[in-house]
Amino acid sequence: MMTMQNNALSWSGQGNVHYSLIPIVSVYTFTNDMGRPRITHHDRRSKLFPLRLSPRETAFFSRKARDLGESVASVLRNGGMLYVKMRGKDGSQKRKEKKQ
Repeated sequence: MMTMQNNALSWSGQGNVHYSLIPIVSVYTFTNDMGRPRITHHDRRSKLFPLRLSPRETAFFSRKARDLGESVASVLRNGGMLYVKMRGKDGSQKRKEKKQ
C-alpha cells in the first residue's frame, strides 16, 4: 500500500488507484500550551469535607444543581461561601449581637 500526501494519491495492493477529492491533512499537532492550563498550588482543590445529607436533601441539591447547569459540589461550595458572607465575618450574627 503506497500513499502520497502531496497530490492525495493512494495505491491499493489490487492495482486500483484512488484519487481523493480533498488533500490529506495531518491534524495531530503538539505544542507546549495544549490542553487544560495548570492550576496554581493555592487554587488546587485537594481537601475533602465529609457531609452527610438525607435522601431528600440529596435529591433537592441534585435537582437544583442540574437546573443551574452546575455540579452539586459547586452549588454547595458557592452556597456555603455566600452563607458565611451574608451572616458576617465569623458566620453568625447572633454572637455579634450579644457582644454589642
